[in-house]
Amino acid sequence: MCLSSSEPFSDTPTRLVLYLKTQSHVRIPRLSRRRKMWREEKEMKMKNIKLYIENQNIIRENEKLKKKALLLLQENKALFSLLQTKKLSSVP
Repeated sequence: MCLSSSEPFSDTPTRLVLYLKTQSHVRIPRLSRRRKMWREEKEMKMKNIKLYIENQNIIRENEKLKKKALLLLQENKALFSLLQTKKLSSVP
């Protein structure tokens, strides 16, 4: 008898073992591969969320630094203007 008949393991126990081995090799790796892919997708989503949050924090910090830089620039211009007026008033 061949292995593809309706009763593949009816002749001997060896055929049963062969049949079970071929069946397990077909189905279990697919299932574990799907689980692995699902786990990897889940991990990737979590990494993506963490990176998104980190990016938002960097953007907020960048905005704060821009505001500080603008204030320092304005202060620098005011001090430079004050310095220029003092120099002009001290010239005879």
